[in-house]
Amino acid sequence: MKTFSTEAICAITGSHPACIRRWSKAGLITIQHAQAGWKSDQIVDIYRVVNLVASGATLKEIRHWQIAGKQTFTPGWPAHRGELLWQLEYGSDRSLARAMRQIDHDYCGDDYIYRVLRPLNKWLREDNRPGAQNRLTRFHAAVLHRAHCVMRHAKRNNMVPVFLEAISVSDETDVWLEAIRLTRQGFKVELANPATDKPDMVSLPYEHHLLWCATGISSSHHSAFLKKLDAGEPIRLCGPDTRITLS
Repeated sequence: MKTFSTEAICAITGSHPACIRRWSKAGLITIQHAQAGWKSDQIVDIYRVVNLVASGATLKEIRHWQIAGKQTFTPGWPAHRGELLWQLEYGSDRSLARAMRQIDHDYCGDDYIYRVLRPLNKWLREDNRPGAQNRLTRFHAAVLHRAHCVMRHAKRNNMVPVFLEAISVSDETDVWLEAIRLTRQGFKVELANPATDKPDMVSLPYEHHLLWCATGISSSHHSAFLKKLDAGEPIRLCGPDTRITLS
């Protein structure tokens, strides 16, 4: 029977090695035998877990469904956002960090960022109730703490180096969320932040150079980007707004 490496399995299913390990430990998928590789029936199991996790179901819920032989209701992503909001309002810094770590550990990086942290960040920035600024400040500090944790882990494990240069910023928290997302994809991220008027000089070798644009890209930055692109450097634009501006 044909077998697949963990890297191949992650590429096929869109998951991450760390998630595969956690799901195996939780009993959601059959544990891979050392050096044997993953078999096709295990791929089916992983696909099933990926789809269930994408709904926001907790690992405990998924395990219960497997044992019971049927899927029931899950509060999903709103419940996770609600838990963090409760922590921001009433919890300690330690309990908030613990809640963020647990969600980070259970889900793929893209789901964690796009379905939990970014929607919560947007909601907090639009909130005008009493205490809104304090909740936003605590959230930003918690995101920084989580980012530093995962980035240190990536550095220790010699992951693929990426330079993330923030050249226009409207929301500093969002830049750090992108750093977490990239790190969870298997990259070792170095973030140049906040944005500056001049292109940053990269002194260390990186396999990828990303230019984060939140409010457009200035003509000077864009000219520098095109020169590097023409020279064959691994550089590209990213972020919510990559339009050229006059500033």
